[in-house]
Amino acid sequence: MTLEVGGIIDLSLHLLDLLQNSAHAGARNIRASVIEDQERDLLEITVSDDGRGMNPVEQARALDPFYTSSNKKQVGLGLPLVAQAATMAGGSVSIEGNQSGGTRVVVKYRLSHPDRQPLGDVAATMTSFIAGNPLVDVLFEYKGPKDTFRLDTKEIRAEVDKLGLGQLAFIWETEEKLRGGLSLAGYRPDRGGLVHEIDGRS
Repeated sequence: MTLEVGGIIDLSLHLLDLLQNSAHAGARNIRASVIEDQERDLLEITVSDDGRGMNPVEQARALDPFYTSSNKKQVGLGLPLVAQAATMAGGSVSIEGNQSGGTRVVVKYRLSHPDRQPLGDVAATMTSFIAGNPLVDVLFEYKGPKDTFRLDTKEIRAEVDKLGLGQLAFIWETEEKLRGGLSLAGYRPDRGGLVHEIDGRS
């Protein structure tokens, strides 16, 4: 799946990287949030999970593009690229993990920074991840310019199961809720830093 705006990689792809890292770590429950705070000039993406966690070496080297804890990849470009995009937009990345389980990654960007990448299609990103990881439950929250939207795949699955419907109905309902909820909360996939500088109401 390629989610780009004008040939530029968008932030939804970085969100997908973080979600996939959690899934690869064996997580069964993931909490993800995207916050647009215009008063603080902050865009924040957070992903936390109940996966296997990180030992001190993994945590110290997580942002090294030439290090990976996976046996299948030669380099771990996900987190380093996330960190690079955040730094270019006046932000930062923090990683909290422990060997007993669980990892939390917080990525911050200056909301109005002209080099901040556009948000992209978060609804498509979340739907794609959820469809490809049926054993993982996701609690997602978006705090936008107009409202806060929350989605819990456990609740949607319970509704679908009650009606005796299958996985396709679950995925369809998930995407419908994401697109409707994000729209009502003021989400715009093409909103980037330059747009905020030109028109703070966007």
